[in-house]
Amino acid sequence: MTDSRSAFGWSVLFLLLLIVFSIAVNNGAFRSFDSSIAHGLRATLPAVFPWVFGVICRTGNAEWTVPAGLFLVVFLLRRRTISRRQALFWTVWFVSGMLLEHVLKIRLLQPHPGPDVANDPLDHYLKPILADKTPGSYFSGHTFRAFWLALLLFNSCRWCRTGSLIWASLIWIGVIVLGWHWTTDTLGALLFVGTGGALFLGGGRSETSGPAEKPSSIRR
Repeated sequence: MTDSRSAFGWSVLFLLLLIVFSIAVNNGAFRSFDSSIAHGLRATLPAVFPWVFGVICRTGNAEWTVPAGLFLVVFLLRRRTISRRQALFWTVWFVSGMLLEHVLKIRLLQPHPGPDVANDPLDHYLKPILADKTPGSYFSGHTFRAFWLALLLFNSCRWCRTGSLIWASLIWIGVIVLGWHWTTDTLGALLFVGTGGALFLGGGRSETSGPAEKPSSIRR
């Protein structure tokens, strides 16, 4: 019960932060912050970095992460590594996140990074299979999908924890380096992951812990 209440409290906190942060993004409060980071990265990073991040970040494209995520959650459910409730919650939040991403990119006034910060050398050679151009850039679907997948692996596979978090973190940094997203786009995605992640991890702990054993009332 304590774990469930704590998870719910953290989830509410992340949700409130997401709402406030999204309103601030929509009002343009972080435009100069985003611009300075994007221009600074383009001016200071060695030329090899965009090539490396260009390859890594394409593993976070929807055409790979969506089927991989659905396959993985079914695989873990069949192996009974996660419960049905966990699998259902993870899948619903995964789909809801992609829908919310699309809605926010239409409704919020966060323009895409321009050519002045574009830094993707593979853009002329590798185009995404699933490309839906939206008016806005907030929030980052790559960051959301990568960390939501990493969260599933972190919760279910002890040997995958470090690797999955490194992969997700590289995508998080990479989409900024390549000029695909502003920094605030990725932070909004992380807040959404935190909102669902607190419930997902907290619910898993409460299921595995189970009810406490009652002391025996039989006197010997």
